[in-house]
Amino acid sequence: MAGSRLLLTAAEMQAVDARAASLGADTFKLMLRAGEAVARHVRRRVSRQASIVIIAGPGNNGGDGAIAAASLQASAHSVVLVRLGTDARADSDAGRAFAAWSGDTRTVEPGADKLDGEIETLLEQADLIVDALFGAGLSRPVEGSAAALVKQANECAARVLAVDLPSGLNGDSHQGDGPIIEARLTVAFERAKPSHYLYPGRAHCGRTFIEPIGMPVAAFRDAPDDCHRLEEGLWRAALPALSPTTHKFQRGHVLVRGGALSQTGAARLSATSALSSGAGLVTLASPREAAPVNAAHLTAVMLKVFDSIDDWQHMLADVRVSAVVIGPGNGVDDVTRAALGAALMSDHVCIIDADALSCHQDDPERFIDSLRSARQLPVLTPHDGEFERLFGHTDIPALPSRLHRARAAARLTRSLLVSKGADTVVAAPDGRAAIGVNAPPWLATAGAGDVLAGLIAGLLAQGMPAFEAASAAVWLHGEAARELGWPLTSECLPDAIMRVLTRVASVAAPVVQKP
Repeated sequence: MAGSRLLLTAAEMQAVDARAASLGADTFKLMLRAGEAVARHVRRRVSRQASIVIIAGPGNNGGDGAIAAASLQASAHSVVLVRLGTDARADSDAGRAFAAWSGDTRTVEPGADKLDGEIETLLEQADLIVDALFGAGLSRPVEGSAAALVKQANECAARVLAVDLPSGLNGDSHQGDGPIIEARLTVAFERAKPSHYLYPGRAHCGRTFIEPIGMPVAAFRDAPDDCHRLEEGLWRAALPALSPTTHKFQRGHVLVRGGALSQTGAARLSATSALSSGAGLVTLASPREAAPVNAAHLTAVMLKVFDSIDDWQHMLADVRVSAVVIGPGNGVDDVTRAALGAALMSDHVCIIDADALSCHQDDPERFIDSLRSARQLPVLTPHDGEFERLFGHTDIPALPSRLHRARAAARLTRSLLVSKGADTVVAAPDGRAAIGVNAPPWLATAGAGDVLAGLIAGLLAQGMPAFEAASAAVWLHGEAARELGWPLTSECLPDAIMRVLTRVASVAAPVVQKP
C-alpha cells in the first residue's frame, strides 16, 4: 500500500492528529493502542525478570510511555516509570495516562542540572530503557535534566527502545542540535518520518517499526503524499512492458560518452549497466586512442569512435538515441564541458555524472543556467563532494538534511536529482522525493556510481518516467549489492542487477494464458 511507504514530517503528522480529533476520533484510545504497541515490542525482547525503566516526558510521548508501563506491569514485568516533571494537564490524554498508572514512579525536576544518584543507579542497572521523553514533539535541543537523562541512557549497557523518534532528534529538520537518544529500535505509529531514514537519524533509531493504531483514513486525506521510503511499490508499475513483438530498437538506445585511454573503465561500467537494465542497444562513444582498449573489453556493447566535438554532435543527432550518459571517466576539462553543452541541447535525456559535474566547479551558475534551458529533463547524480562544488555558492548546502538540499537543488536546476550517499535521495523539481533505505555500506566502492548512472539511463531509454526510473535504479543498485554481499567490486554489479530485475519483473509481469 502507498500509505505504508509515505513519510510525514513531525509537523505533518501533528496536523494528521489534529484532523483525527476534529473528525471525532477517540484520541485517548489511539494513545492506548500506541502504548500497547510499545509494550508488545518490549515483551518480545525481555523476560519478566528483566528490569525495565521508562523515562517519560509530560506530553503525549510520555503518555504513550505510561500506557506501556501499565501494560507491562499487568503482564508481571518489573517496571519503573521515571517522569520528567509532573505538569501534564489532568484533562489531557497524557494526564489521563499518568493518572491510570499506579506503579513505582520516580520524578526528575526539569530544571535540575544533573540527575541524583538514585536515578543514575536505576538506569545503570536497567536491562531495557524505553525513551518516551519527547519523540517528535520537541523542536529545540534537549536541555537540563532531560539532557542528563538522555546522556545517562546512552552511557548505560541497557538496550534502548525509542517511542516515535529518539528524543533530541528534530522530526522536521531531521537533525539534532544537542544530545540525542541512541536507540536499538524505534517504534513509531501509522507513518514513518524522513528522520527515521535520513542520517544522522537513521543511526540513532536503530531498527524502525511502524505500528498501526487505528488512525482514521480520512485524517490523512489532506496530508502531503510527495515523500516516500524507496520501495518496489513506488516504481514497479512503471517498469517497461515487453510484448512478443517488441524488438531491440523499441527498447531504447543508450549512448555513453567515454574518456581518455587512462580512464576507460568508468564509461564501460556505465555502458554495461545500461545494457543489464534491459535497454535494447548501448553504444560507447570512445576517443580514438582508447578504442582498442574498449574494444578488447566489450562484446554486446557497440563501439563508436570520435575525434572531435563535431563527431560527438553527429552521434547526438541520431534520432534512434534515447538517453545519454556523460561524465564517467570523461575528464575535468573544457572538452567535457563542451560535450555536455551539446548533449543538453540535443533531444535526448542526459544523465550527468562524475566529471561532467565537476568540470563546472569554476562557473556553476552558468552550468545551472544550461540545465534550466535543457530540452529534456536532466538527471544529475552527485555525491556530496560534487554537490558542494555545484551548489556551494548558494545557500542550499546550509539546509539541514539531504532531503532538504536535494529538493532545493532539483527546484533550482529544474532537474531530477539523485543525491548519493548512505541515505540517497531522489528528488524531482515538482517536490516529489524518495529516500533510499536498502543500500549496504559495502556499496561504497570505486565505480558504483558509474554503474548507477548507466542503470538510470537504461531504464529511461525504455520509457520509464524520470522519477520512477531513478528510484528503480537506486533500489536495484542497493538490492544487487545486498545480494552480492561484502566485499564486492563494481564489475559484479551489472550481473546481479539483471538477476534482481528479472525477479522483480517476473512478479510484476502479467501471466499469459496459453490458448
